[in-house]
Amino acid sequence: MNLSRLFARTAWALLAATCVQGAAMAQQPDYPARPVKLLVANGAGSVPDLLARQVGVLVSKEWKQPVVVENKGAAGGVSAVDAVVKSQPDGYTLLVGGDSAITIMPNVQRNLPYDVKNDLVPVTKLGQSDFVLVANPKKGYRTLKEFVAFAKAHPGQINYASSGSGGAQHLAMEQFKQRAGFYATHIPYRGGPQGLQDVLGGQVDVMLIAIAPALAQIQSGKLVALAVSGAHRHELLPQVPTVAETYKGFEAGAWFGLFAPKGTPAAVVQAVAQDTDRALKDPELRKSLVQQGITPAGEGQQQFARQIRTDDLRIAKLVKDIGLTVE
Repeated sequence: MNLSRLFARTAWALLAATCVQGAAMAQQPDYPARPVKLLVANGAGSVPDLLARQVGVLVSKEWKQPVVVENKGAAGGVSAVDAVVKSQPDGYTLLVGGDSAITIMPNVQRNLPYDVKNDLVPVTKLGQSDFVLVANPKKGYRTLKEFVAFAKAHPGQINYASSGSGGAQHLAMEQFKQRAGFYATHIPYRGGPQGLQDVLGGQVDVMLIAIAPALAQIQSGKLVALAVSGAHRHELLPQVPTVAETYKGFEAGAWFGLFAPKGTPAAVVQAVAQDTDRALKDPELRKSLVQQGITPAGEGQQQFARQIRTDDLRIAKLVKDIGLTVE
């Protein structure tokens, strides 16, 4: 080959490679250049609140910018979702929300001021949490079978607390009632801790709640753990059976993730996802979350989006089957 021609081809190849590299670098966001706000669709002390604050500390160090956490748990998280949807799509206002706000509420409540499927972009899954069914020991039932037998023998006399109408705990308990074949009156609260206090006080019979808020009371004997809702026994409560050990195939829990408003630049979404997933791999953070009953995720944007679609279909069917609506 002619040397001049070879040189020309090599030069063009190098130029093309340089242009591609330059274009890729140009697409990398200069982000963040100021503090980032995380709006949590749940109250202080909730699982998503813990996730937001603990992950936020590590991501803040990576970004060298403050991460500000703000709780907006009113109306089942609707206010938080609405605020994020209406914010500037620049990556500086993000949502930390779970299945209650993202897949359950849109299936049980009419006239929401937004369309989750079109107005939000999934960034990454943060974690998930199993539930535990707890009761006041003075109620007399110490096992799941004893509780169900009591509920069937006393129709209309059993009630249960939840962290709010249309939440994951509410839906999971309705699912369990349907499966076990008993009736219990739902008493919604403005958060899990408030409902748990009334179970401790004996005003409410049982509650399906995340493990972390109830763990100390279970260990001290102030609450009886009747069953856990996951597919397997939980490492924090290995002596407590699963619901599935009595009712085969039953599984319930909650997941939590990070979302951006529609229109947020793809490069920003990708950068947030990568940095968050990296933080979730931190050994100390993972250990801390597991001890609080939270299974850390960090599985990436595409897998999270697929889970949301699958979960939405499952929830829609369940809501239809049990006839659940929240006005």
